[in-house]
Amino acid sequence: MQLLSKENNTNSEEIIDLGKYFQLIKQSWLKITMFTLVITILTTLVVFALTPKYVATATLLIESKQKKAVSIEEVVGIDSNQKEYYLTQFEILKSNQIAERVIDKLGLTNKLEFNSSLDPELSLKEQLVDSVKSLPVFDAYRDNTPITEEDAQEAIRQSVLDAFKERLTISPIRKTQLVNISFESEDPKLAAVIANAIGEEYINLNLEASLGATQQASHWITSRLSELKEQLSRSETALTDFLAKEKLVDDSGVEGGIDAQARSTISSLTTRLTEITDRRIEIESSYSTLRAAQGKTKEAFITIPLVSKHPQVLALKEQKILADKELSKLAKRYGPAHEDMKAANAKVRSLDNQIRSVVKELVNGIDQELKSVVQQERLLKAELKSNKDAYQTISVKKRQFEALKREVKTNRDVFNLFLSRQKETSATSDFAAESARFTDYAMIPQKAAAPKKGLIIALSFVASFGFAVVMVFLLDALRNTVESVKTFEDRFGLIPLGGLPKVSIKKYKKKALDKALYFEKEANSFSESVRSIRTALTLSKMQSNSKRLAITSSLPGEGKTTTSINLAMAYAQVERTLLIDADLRKPAVAERFGLKKFQQGITNHLLMGDALENCLYKDEKSGLTILPAGMLTPNPQELLTSEAFAKMLDQLDEQFERVIIDTPPTLPVADSLVISRLVGSITVVVKANSTRLASVRNTLGRFMTHNIKIDGIVINQVTEKALKNEYGYGGYYGSYGDNHLAKQPV
Repeated sequence: MQLLSKENNTNSEEIIDLGKYFQLIKQSWLKITMFTLVITILTTLVVFALTPKYVATATLLIESKQKKAVSIEEVVGIDSNQKEYYLTQFEILKSNQIAERVIDKLGLTNKLEFNSSLDPELSLKEQLVDSVKSLPVFDAYRDNTPITEEDAQEAIRQSVLDAFKERLTISPIRKTQLVNISFESEDPKLAAVIANAIGEEYINLNLEASLGATQQASHWITSRLSELKEQLSRSETALTDFLAKEKLVDDSGVEGGIDAQARSTISSLTTRLTEITDRRIEIESSYSTLRAAQGKTKEAFITIPLVSKHPQVLALKEQKILADKELSKLAKRYGPAHEDMKAANAKVRSLDNQIRSVVKELVNGIDQELKSVVQQERLLKAELKSNKDAYQTISVKKRQFEALKREVKTNRDVFNLFLSRQKETSATSDFAAESARFTDYAMIPQKAAAPKKGLIIALSFVASFGFAVVMVFLLDALRNTVESVKTFEDRFGLIPLGGLPKVSIKKYKKKALDKALYFEKEANSFSESVRSIRTALTLSKMQSNSKRLAITSSLPGEGKTTTSINLAMAYAQVERTLLIDADLRKPAVAERFGLKKFQQGITNHLLMGDALENCLYKDEKSGLTILPAGMLTPNPQELLTSEAFAKMLDQLDEQFERVIIDTPPTLPVADSLVISRLVGSITVVVKANSTRLASVRNTLGRFMTHNIKIDGIVINQVTEKALKNEYGYGGYYGSYGDNHLAKQPV
């Protein structure tokens, strides 16, 4: 037997065997097709029984900025430029409020499509629900409280509302201000009417909200105006009383306010004081110089700036200079006694006297002026101090005045704002701009939107086909038996010797298979399979030169005896072959060949000493020699392990070219292990679609544990369909026989 070398062939693990899945589909093609057709037909019947649904769609443009009758801010505090504004409008379109307005407007509560309570006959779903609820197990949970008429009406209204909203779809169009309003109904005209009604009620709801808010604001502003007017009057009275009490003048139009005059007076006094102070300092300087020049010549006084710059002094000095020049000129011409010289000298002396007189007067005047300036400075300082004290008092009053004035201004501004707002809201209290408008009204749909019969039927076909294929794969993965040679390879990684087809011959319908099935013309495919297994076994035995073949199975009823008989007959056609029935517990070979059940055989020879030749029987038709099990023995295993049994096999090896031993099943008893040690190997028969994988594993595991070579696996009773799918020629040999067959297991 060959082993699949999965360790050396990496592709066996990396590549999915698509051929296997194709074969599975091919094998179950009829079942898959029938299942798919049944589901598709049922779906078609259901789809065509469904009531068609029509969808009508209206399109609304939601305005981002509402139109205004006058240029005033919107009373309703919603920022339409925010993203959340549009999301809010979409939810409003879905709201119960709009739905209920449309339901009431169109009277949908009286339509059977929305109100199932109008139908006296319960639907299948409702019947099932009522049937389940009526079960005794739900008695403890059933609410037997009587339902009032009001509760019943509310339940109906809620049911209609739910049915309405299930049929409504709001779909915003991305990156636009447009939104589609779609409604589904059994009546195409009603679908269009409802879709348009939803948009209209949305617009009306916004108009009502806007008008209501404007009117409410107008009422509130009007009520507040009287309060604000009274508050303004009180603040103005307080300001007037303050001015009268403090004897102040509100110079609001003059820059600086009520303290402007005081500040101006202080500024003027400060300027005058500065000038007087400067004058005093200058006079004091001159006076000090005069005081220092007392007792000196007149020239010393004249050099004092205050004196020298006096206009009279300057004029006299100019006259004296001219007189001195005249005197000097005359002195060059005349002597001192000359009349002109005398007159010139007299004029010079007169001018000196005048200068001296003016200087004296100036000195006296400076003293008086100094006293006057000092007195003025003292008075100005006193007046400035008095004005500053008064200014401090006025500053305190000014702060009080400003506070009262601000209060008056604030109250007046608020009053004017409310007054203006009141006039505007009154003027627009009966006007509201539409927040949305239709770009497309819903048209009556001409084609049903649902059910999409073609698509549903196609999807049903594809889905049912896919489900059937998946179930085939799943059942194959969960299959606990071997179906064919290929499935055995996939499950165990072992390549079997071959498979024996399930024989279906009419004459064996009610009776057991004949021992000479191998020679039946109608069983050509079976015979050819036996010959193929014979060839495989012969080739595997060539290296060992062993004549013996032991055949077993995991459990009874798998066809090991039939396999042993037919394989022995196949060998008998080319070699001297002996078939030994080593199943000493339940022998069957003798009866299959028409002998007595306990025909003289192995036990008779080993226990009773009968001659071996007397225990052998020759089948004339096949040329096969048979050694039956003989009579039953209480300890079959002891007999099989005896030295006498081994010697008997050696003796038979000398007489025959091929010795085939039919052994008991492996799992119930260990006899096959004992015999396989004497043979050196074992061939295992596995019944297709019957023997469990675990049983096969246990059987193979037992032989491998004891280092017993497995010659191969024979898959018995493989269906013709499996053989055909696997090899493509399952019915080739059968075509030469009778086609009117009856199924009978091998």
